[in-house]
This record gives sequence, structure tokens and C-alpha cells, in this order.
Amino acid sequence: MALAASSAPATAAVGLIVLAAAVLAVRSIWKKRKNGGGCGCGCENCPGSCHNKM
Repeated sequence: MALAASSAPATAAVGLIVLAAAVLAVRSIWKKRKNGGGCGCGCENCPGSCHNKM
């Protein structure tokens, strides 16, 4: 039981690190799209509106 109690803070720390990485990735994608970035895959394969920007 003592081993399980001591691993809880470590598990929480790893979870927070993963959550922070996910938040930063989503924030980066959001900022790129907001600043006029396209789908990121090249306009020739984009089903979205990046063809209309020309």
C-alpha cells in the first residue's frame, strides 16, 4: 500500500506534463490557423478553403 501511495505524485506529475504538452500543441495549431495558416498539408490536397484565398 505504501508503494501505491508514493507513486501517486509521480503519476500526477507525468499527467500534468502530458496535459501541458497537449495544451501547447492545440494552442500552436489555433494560433497558426488564426494568423491565416492553412491546413498544413499543402493546398493541392486541402478540401478546405485555402484554394479560395488566392
